[in-house]
Amino acid sequence: MLPDPRRAIAERVYYGWIIVIGALLATTAVYGTSYAFGVFYDVFIEEFDVSRSVLAGVFGLQTALIYIVGVGAGRAVDRYGQRAVAAVSSALFTGGLVWAALSRSYLELFAAYGFLTAIGMGGLFVVSFATIPLWFETRRATASGIASAGLGIGMVVFPLGTELLISSAGWRQAMFGIALLAGILCITFTAFFVNRPSEVGADASVEFDGGESPFETIDARSTQRTSLASNETITSRPFLLVFLGWVLLSMPIYIVISHVVSYATVIGIGRSQGVLALTTVGVAATVARFGVGILADRVGRTRTFIACTSLLGAAMVAIAFAPTPAVFLGTIVIFGVGYGGCGSLFSPLVADLFGHEDLNTSFAVMSLSFAVAGLAAPPLVGYWFEITGSYTGSFLLAGLGAFIGAGCVAVASRLN
Repeated sequence: MLPDPRRAIAERVYYGWIIVIGALLATTAVYGTSYAFGVFYDVFIEEFDVSRSVLAGVFGLQTALIYIVGVGAGRAVDRYGQRAVAAVSSALFTGGLVWAALSRSYLELFAAYGFLTAIGMGGLFVVSFATIPLWFETRRATASGIASAGLGIGMVVFPLGTELLISSAGWRQAMFGIALLAGILCITFTAFFVNRPSEVGADASVEFDGGESPFETIDARSTQRTSLASNETITSRPFLLVFLGWVLLSMPIYIVISHVVSYATVIGIGRSQGVLALTTVGVAATVARFGVGILADRVGRTRTFIACTSLLGAAMVAIAFAPTPAVFLGTIVIFGVGYGGCGSLFSPLVADLFGHEDLNTSFAVMSLSFAVAGLAAPPLVGYWFEITGSYTGSFLLAGLGAFIGAGCVAVASRLN
């Protein structure tokens, strides 16, 4: 039998960092694909002869299913392990993208891109995010920030590449290109993944001050009961407040992802500036995820999360009134920093506030807040535009909502 290369790696470096790199690849594939939808927006409207609000339903369904499926994926992880869930999810994800490229009707696109692809995304999402806090404590926010940087990298690489492929070869070839890249990233992620440190001989206690790691706690009780987030936790006032806060702060994110290209076109800045805005958000978010994670480990993860949420809300309000392309892109940079900071702290926040017990499932339940925001915000903003002919009011309300979301998290952290 050939030696396991993962064990050889674990002898030289704490294997948790390999898990981080793998999660970085998976989040790049998942969110790069999701962010690319805004580039396809106008093309799909013309190809399938649907309205903005109807087309937004594809993005809304995909976003909602990622997090709805995530709850089931969290349970599957507890039963079958992260690697098995990652492998099945990768196959569904890439298969859905190939089907989307072959779609001949809106309903087929809806089923392929909005449904099948989203099921795969949901499993990859849970494995990528909820696993990191189990491998890290001392450098939890730093590790989570690096892993989640795939959201920013995906926003840079996929929209730009998609725009180039659409203009040179057509939207179907662009979708095939996304499927190929996503498949390569997901295969690499799965190949190097392990379910727990003991599989490769890694010593997780180096991250837990020499004490017991969460994996030891999970293994100790695995024979006693099936892993489920306790009802007491998920129905508690702090949990529900954080859930509401995440709904409100996520709405601006999904609005920008799905509508910023159209918004830039409508206000006269131009489609190219809208695509550039998506890329700019990605760059700013990526840089922020690396820096904010390190800062949060030093000054406090919850405090840093609240500050980033407030920054995101302020930027959303400013975008609604941006008078020139320069100001527009400047506010987009600020938005990206706030978004990146929040994204790097999502899973550490759940672990810090509600503990490691049943973390895969409790994180997935909390992430249903993303489903609510992603399902509601893009279609509502599209409908608002069809009624008023403007995006300004909806952008302003979303920004104000983010401030309220920051307040919810602040109150929850004091009650917990």
